[in-house]
Amino acid sequence: MIVCICNNINSSTIKATVKQGACSVEDVKNTTGAASCCGKCQFKVNALVNDTLSELNHPQHATQS
Repeated sequence: MIVCICNNINSSTIKATVKQGACSVEDVKNTTGAASCCGKCQFKVNALVNDTLSELNHPQHATQS
């Protein structure tokens, strides 16, 4: 699913970026360009960052959902 229309960044790219060490919207923005133009996707990027970090910290809960 495309999250950042301005820069054509999808949710898989954002999740992969977090798995590679990004831990904030700012980190994702610097790495991918997502949320760096109009900012309309910033809330979705933030949610994806938080969800992915949560999955990484508690993988047993992610597989049960």
